[in-house]
Amino acid sequence: MSAVRLSVRTLSLIAEVVCGNAGADEVSLSPYRRYVDIDAFFGHDLGLESADLERGSRQQRAEAWLRRYNGTAELARIVEAAVGPASFAGSTMEPGPAVAHLNGALQAEGYRLVRVGTGYKLVGPTMVELPAAQGGGPLSDEYVRELADKCRVKLETGDYDGAITNARTLVEVVLGELEEALTGARNDYAGDLPRQYKAVSRMLRLDDDREDLDARFKDVVRGLVTVVNGLAPLRNKLSDGHARVRMPARHHAEVVVNAATTVAVFLGQSYQAQARAGRFPDRPASGR
Repeated sequence: MSAVRLSVRTLSLIAEVVCGNAGADEVSLSPYRRYVDIDAFFGHDLGLESADLERGSRQQRAEAWLRRYNGTAELARIVEAAVGPASFAGSTMEPGPAVAHLNGALQAEGYRLVRVGTGYKLVGPTMVELPAAQGGGPLSDEYVRELADKCRVKLETGDYDGAITNARTLVEVVLGELEEALTGARNDYAGDLPRQYKAVSRMLRLDDDREDLDARFKDVVRGLVTVVNGLAPLRNKLSDGHARVRMPARHHAEVVVNAATTVAVFLGQSYQAQARAGRFPDRPASGR
């Protein structure tokens, strides 16, 4: 990851996790570290330099370390290690609560810790975000959110072809969720994403036959069709789903991920808005 700069408040929360201090609710979210263990975490485990750092309390020492590396790529490594398996080894604690605690502050600054294997990866503001999960909508689906996280992680780790594959799958899964919500079943489109999009957009009343849509907005919707039509052949050429024609660059992968996420978010929110307005009175009771 490139340089990461966080607010003083967020650094203080990270220091609490590094130290194993109790937070405002007097509950500790991570194993306790003595003063010497804090220096060992930064200096020995992470190989960072400690020259001229203020001492003070355990919390102040951890914050001094964090301030030293704020605005550098090392800060991401520190945050990941603070909630990594090694920090919780030998204890009965799990990192999940600490991750959730930190994400509350990190997300306000455009970052988030996401699960990768047995640890967590700090990912940054590299792509369009899915909105906060809400019950009753396709964007709340666990697999949809997992795919969005995979796109972010793969962009950050340089797996650009993998990010493109996940972006295409994200759109496909959201379309499937929508079709099931609207009809109670999913048709087999045999991987034909444009055909699947056309069918679902018609169910959502987003096609050219809808006369109440502004002509300029229809132009925008047609742009979404263009994005979808381009995803499948682009995936064949640049992703890891087939033999690659060429390796994608980061900015290529980012625009694909952002475009795919924009389509997914628009479709999901359109469904939710129309459902709230009562425009799907005959949808199956089991639909979400």
